[in-house]
Amino acid sequence: MSEFQQPESFAPEVKPMPFIDKLTGIFTSPGEVYENLVKSTKSVTDWLVPIVIIVLLSIVTTILKFNDERIKDSLLQFQEQRFEQLVEEGKMTEEQAEVAKERLEAFGSTQRIFSIIGILIGVPIMFLIVSLVYFLLGRLFFKGDVDFMTVFSIYSLSSLIASLGVIVSTILAFITGSFFATASPAIFMEPSTSKTYILASKFEVFTLWQLAVFAIGMAKAFNKNYGPAFGLVFGAWAIWVVLNLFVPFFG
Repeated sequence: MSEFQQPESFAPEVKPMPFIDKLTGIFTSPGEVYENLVKSTKSVTDWLVPIVIIVLLSIVTTILKFNDERIKDSLLQFQEQRFEQLVEEGKMTEEQAEVAKERLEAFGSTQRIFSIIGILIGVPIMFLIVSLVYFLLGRLFFKGDVDFMTVFSIYSLSSLIASLGVIVSTILAFITGSFFATASPAIFMEPSTSKTYILASKFEVFTLWQLAVFAIGMAKAFNKNYGPAFGLVFGAWAIWVVLNLFVPFFG
């Protein structure tokens, strides 16, 4: 080896991509974004900024929805129909249903606050749980020396796609007057707790787009072809959808 030749272990590290480029690139060229993320020094902004964006967007859109009487009424009507269904199934008496409806009307004014608290707590926890599941699955099936924060950053960046979905679903809510409107086949159905409606709601355009982008990131992190990565990501998602349909705990 020439004395001027630098050993591979001392090769210069790839320069991190500016976050603004990651912000736009995740929509246009996610492969390049994740290639850079995997090879460069990790940054707190890779996971923190996406979480902050989706939390703030979710809070703002929730407030907007609750400020619209038509949208808010659609939520209350759905919840009242749920009580009636429980009565028909023998899981609740008519008296209990009436009390629940009265409490629901009284609770309506504070429901917005509880929803916001739920977003502040639930979104970061959800990010951690989903990232942990895929991290463990990746290590189990793909092996490789990939750390948790890499997978966490990959998933967080992919959630920027979901943030666009939050905006679109809010626009659809104002158009349709339904609290549950999303860019999925369920938008053409009456909101209900039926398995058909739940299944249709899972095939939301931005969810599928995010999963595809996340799969690209997993392929880059574990140095695998796109096929196995897509199979792992969408396979785990499919299992979750089935659990969501048949196991009350996941509903």
